[in-house]
Amino acid sequence: MPYDANLVLRGKYGTTYSDLVDGDTPPTTIAVNSDGNCVVDLGPHGTGAMGMDCVVIFHDSFIGYRDTLDIQICDSDHIAGGWELLLEFPRIYPYTREIIGTATTAFSAGDDFVVDLVDALAGMNGHIIGFSRELLVVGGTGKIWVAMQDAGDTYDLPGDTLSSAGVGVLTQGPASRLIQQSGFAMVRRFSTPRRYIRPTCVATETSADANFGDVDILVTNSQHNHVNNLYR
Repeated sequence: MPYDANLVLRGKYGTTYSDLVDGDTPPTTIAVNSDGNCVVDLGPHGTGAMGMDCVVIFHDSFIGYRDTLDIQICDSDHIAGGWELLLEFPRIYPYTREIIGTATTAFSAGDDFVVDLVDALAGMNGHIIGFSRELLVVGGTGKIWVAMQDAGDTYDLPGDTLSSAGVGVLTQGPASRLIQQSGFAMVRRFSTPRRYIRPTCVATETSADANFGDVDILVTNSQHNHVNNLYR
Protein backbone atom coordinates (compact mmCIF):
# COMPACT_ATOMS: atom_id res chain seq x y z
CA MET A 1 0.00 0.00 0.00
CA PRO A 2 1.39 3.45 -0.86
CA TYR A 3 0.51 4.98 2.51
CA ASP A 4 2.33 2.24 4.40
CA ALA A 5 5.33 2.42 2.06
CA ASN A 6 5.64 6.17 2.64
CA LEU A 7 5.13 5.86 6.41
CA VAL A 8 2.09 8.14 6.39
CA LEU A 9 -0.26 7.81 9.36
CA ARG A 10 -2.61 10.55 8.17
CA GLY A 11 -2.84 12.32 4.85
CA LYS A 12 -5.02 12.51 1.78
CA TYR A 13 -7.97 10.23 1.17
CA GLY A 14 -7.66 9.64 -2.54
CA THR A 15 -6.57 12.99 -3.95
CA THR A 16 -7.95 15.31 -1.25
CA TYR A 17 -7.69 15.84 2.50
CA SER A 18 -10.49 15.28 4.97
CA ASP A 19 -10.63 18.08 7.55
CA LEU A 20 -9.80 17.01 11.08
CA VAL A 21 -13.01 17.58 13.01
CA ASP A 22 -14.91 16.09 15.92
CA GLY A 23 -15.59 12.38 15.39
CA ASP A 24 -12.34 11.55 13.59
CA THR A 25 -12.11 7.76 13.22
CA PRO A 26 -8.93 5.80 14.11
CA PRO A 27 -7.88 3.36 11.36
CA THR A 28 -8.51 -0.36 11.62
CA THR A 29 -6.54 -1.45 8.52
CA ILE A 30 -3.39 -0.56 6.61
CA ALA A 31 -5.64 0.89 3.91
CA VAL A 32 -6.42 4.57 4.47
CA ASN A 33 -9.90 5.29 5.85
CA SER A 34 -12.23 8.11 4.81
CA ASP A 35 -10.72 10.48 7.40
CA GLY A 36 -7.25 9.98 5.91
CA ASN A 37 -5.91 7.75 8.72
CA CYS A 38 -4.19 4.39 8.35
CA VAL A 39 -2.17 1.79 10.23
CA VAL A 40 1.56 1.67 9.46
CA ASP A 41 3.39 -1.68 9.45
CA LEU A 42 6.91 -1.15 10.88
CA GLY A 43 7.92 -4.76 10.31
CA PRO A 44 8.39 -7.61 12.81
CA HIS A 45 11.01 -5.77 14.88
CA GLY A 46 9.29 -2.39 15.17
CA THR A 47 11.49 0.69 14.93
CA GLY A 48 14.69 -0.81 16.29
CA ALA A 49 16.78 0.83 19.01
CA MET A 50 17.47 4.01 16.98
CA GLY A 51 13.78 4.89 16.94
CA MET A 52 11.93 7.18 14.54
CA ASP A 53 10.39 10.65 14.42
CA CYS A 54 6.67 11.34 14.16
CA VAL A 55 5.87 14.65 12.47
CA VAL A 56 2.47 16.39 12.58
CA ILE A 57 1.98 19.14 9.99
CA PHE A 58 -0.95 21.57 10.15
CA HIS A 59 -1.71 23.30 6.85
CA ASP A 60 -4.67 25.54 7.70
CA SER A 61 -5.79 28.14 10.22
CA PHE A 62 -8.05 26.66 12.87
CA ILE A 63 -11.70 27.55 13.25
CA GLY A 64 -13.58 27.69 16.54
CA TYR A 65 -12.93 29.00 20.05
CA ARG A 66 -12.98 26.77 23.13
CA ASP A 67 -12.03 23.67 21.14
CA THR A 68 -9.08 21.35 21.74
CA LEU A 69 -7.19 18.74 19.76
CA ASP A 70 -5.26 15.80 21.23
CA ILE A 71 -3.13 13.65 18.91
CA GLN A 72 -1.84 10.30 20.13
CA ILE A 73 0.14 7.55 18.45
CA CYS A 74 -0.64 4.03 19.61
CA ASP A 75 1.19 0.75 19.01
CA SER A 76 0.26 -2.93 18.93
CA ASP A 77 1.42 -6.29 17.62
CA HIS A 78 -2.05 -6.81 16.16
CA ILE A 79 -4.08 -4.66 13.80
CA ALA A 80 -7.37 -5.90 15.25
CA GLY A 81 -6.68 -4.89 18.87
CA GLY A 82 -4.24 -4.50 21.74
CA TRP A 83 -3.57 -0.82 21.00
CA GLU A 84 -1.74 1.11 23.74
CA LEU A 85 -0.52 4.70 24.02
CA LEU A 86 2.98 5.17 22.57
CA LEU A 87 3.32 8.96 22.48
CA GLU A 88 1.16 12.05 22.83
CA PHE A 89 1.61 15.51 21.36
CA PRO A 90 0.87 18.70 23.33
CA ARG A 91 -2.80 19.72 23.38
CA ILE A 92 -3.71 22.18 20.63
CA TYR A 93 -5.85 25.27 21.30
CA PRO A 94 -7.02 27.27 18.25
CA TYR A 95 -6.58 30.75 19.78
CA THR A 96 -4.43 31.65 22.78
CA ARG A 97 -3.20 34.88 24.34
CA GLU A 98 0.18 35.54 25.94
CA ILE A 99 -0.12 38.07 28.77
CA ILE A 100 2.67 39.72 30.74
CA GLY A 101 1.84 40.87 34.23
CA THR A 102 2.96 41.26 37.84
CA ALA A 103 1.49 39.06 40.57
CA THR A 104 -0.26 40.92 43.38
CA THR A 105 -1.44 37.60 44.83
CA ALA A 106 0.82 34.63 44.18
CA PHE A 107 -0.36 32.00 41.72
CA SER A 108 -0.43 28.35 42.71
CA ALA A 109 0.56 25.43 40.48
CA GLY A 110 -2.09 23.38 42.26
CA ASP A 111 -5.00 25.82 41.95
CA ASP A 112 -4.47 28.06 38.92
CA PHE A 113 -4.34 25.67 35.98
CA VAL A 114 -7.37 25.00 33.75
CA VAL A 115 -9.43 27.77 35.36
CA ASP A 116 -10.63 31.14 34.07
CA LEU A 117 -8.55 34.34 34.14
CA VAL A 118 -11.12 37.08 34.69
CA ASP A 119 -10.92 40.75 33.78
CA ALA A 120 -14.07 41.82 35.61
CA LEU A 121 -14.08 45.36 34.17
CA ALA A 122 -13.81 44.24 30.55
CA GLY A 123 -15.79 41.00 30.83
CA MET A 124 -12.97 38.72 29.66
CA ASN A 125 -12.58 35.17 30.95
CA GLY A 126 -10.03 33.14 28.98
CA HIS A 127 -8.94 29.72 30.25
CA ILE A 128 -5.49 29.48 31.88
CA ILE A 129 -3.32 26.81 30.20
CA GLY A 130 0.08 27.81 31.59
CA PHE A 131 2.10 30.45 33.45
CA SER A 132 5.73 31.14 34.26
CA ARG A 133 7.32 30.41 37.63
CA GLU A 134 7.84 34.11 38.34
CA LEU A 135 4.13 34.41 39.11
CA LEU A 136 4.40 31.98 42.02
CA VAL A 137 5.56 34.86 44.25
CA VAL A 138 4.05 38.28 44.98
CA GLY A 139 5.80 40.97 42.93
CA GLY A 140 7.04 38.51 40.33
CA THR A 141 6.62 39.57 36.70
CA GLY A 142 6.02 36.80 34.21
CA LYS A 143 3.87 35.43 31.45
CA ILE A 144 0.52 33.68 31.52
CA TRP A 145 -1.13 31.90 28.61
CA VAL A 146 -4.89 31.64 28.19
CA ALA A 147 -7.10 29.86 25.69
CA MET A 148 -9.58 32.39 24.33
CA GLN A 149 -13.21 31.46 24.94
CA ASP A 150 -14.52 33.92 22.36
CA ALA A 151 -13.36 36.83 20.20
CA GLY A 152 -13.79 39.26 23.11
CA ASP A 153 -10.96 37.73 25.18
CA THR A 154 -8.38 40.19 23.87
CA TYR A 155 -6.75 41.24 27.19
CA ASP A 156 -5.75 44.53 25.57
CA LEU A 157 -6.07 46.87 28.57
CA PRO A 158 -2.71 47.52 30.29
CA GLY A 159 -3.04 48.06 34.04
CA ASP A 160 -6.22 46.00 34.45
CA THR A 161 -6.51 43.55 37.34
CA LEU A 162 -6.75 39.94 36.18
CA SER A 163 -8.01 37.42 38.72
CA SER A 164 -7.71 33.66 38.44
CA ALA A 165 -10.72 31.58 39.41
CA GLY A 166 -8.15 29.78 41.59
CA VAL A 167 -6.07 32.03 43.86
CA GLY A 168 -3.71 34.17 41.74
CA VAL A 169 -4.16 37.85 40.87
CA LEU A 170 -1.97 39.96 38.59
CA THR A 171 -1.78 43.46 37.16
CA GLN A 172 -1.53 43.35 33.40
CA GLY A 173 1.46 44.96 31.71
CA PRO A 174 1.29 45.65 27.95
CA ALA A 175 -1.54 44.45 25.74
CA SER A 176 -1.51 40.70 25.19
CA ARG A 177 -0.12 38.93 22.13
CA LEU A 178 -2.39 36.75 20.01
CA ILE A 179 -1.12 33.27 19.20
CA GLN A 180 -3.25 31.87 16.39
CA GLN A 181 -2.27 28.34 15.50
CA SER A 182 -1.82 27.79 11.76
CA GLY A 183 0.75 26.40 9.35
CA PHE A 184 3.12 24.80 11.85
CA ALA A 185 4.60 21.40 12.71
CA MET A 186 5.32 19.31 15.81
CA VAL A 187 7.88 16.51 16.13
CA ARG A 188 8.24 13.73 18.71
CA ARG A 189 10.79 10.90 18.71
CA PHE A 190 9.79 7.37 19.72
CA SER A 191 10.84 3.73 19.64
CA THR A 192 8.76 0.59 19.89
CA PRO A 193 9.34 -3.15 19.49
CA ARG A 194 5.78 -3.57 18.24
CA ARG A 195 4.89 -4.02 14.61
CA TYR A 196 2.02 -1.60 14.05
CA ILE A 197 1.34 2.05 14.87
CA ARG A 198 -1.72 4.20 14.24
CA PRO A 199 -2.95 7.74 15.03
CA THR A 200 -5.81 8.68 17.33
CA CYS A 201 -7.00 12.27 16.85
CA VAL A 202 -9.54 13.56 19.37
CA ALA A 203 -11.04 16.95 18.52
CA THR A 204 -13.21 18.11 21.42
CA GLU A 205 -15.80 20.46 20.00
CA THR A 206 -17.25 23.14 22.23
CA SER A 207 -18.01 25.71 19.54
CA ALA A 208 -20.40 25.00 16.70
CA ASP A 209 -17.80 25.06 13.94
CA ALA A 210 -14.60 23.40 15.23
CA ASN A 211 -12.26 22.53 12.37
CA PHE A 212 -8.51 21.84 12.49
CA GLY A 213 -8.22 21.64 8.70
CA ASP A 214 -5.80 19.55 6.63
CA VAL A 215 -3.31 17.57 8.72
CA ASP A 216 -0.44 15.26 7.79
CA ILE A 217 0.99 12.78 10.32
CA LEU A 218 4.24 11.28 9.02
CA VAL A 219 6.89 8.91 10.35
CA THR A 220 10.55 9.14 9.32
CA ASN A 221 14.13 8.41 10.37
CA SER A 222 15.77 9.99 7.32
CA GLN A 223 17.31 12.93 9.19
CA HIS A 224 19.27 10.47 11.33
CA ASN A 225 20.66 8.46 8.39
CA HIS A 226 23.52 10.68 7.27
CA VAL A 227 25.75 9.63 4.38
CA ASN A 228 28.57 8.76 6.79
CA ASN A 229 26.35 7.00 9.33
CA LEU A 230 28.10 3.70 10.13
CA TYR A 231 24.90 2.29 11.67
CA ARG A 232 22.83 2.68 8.53
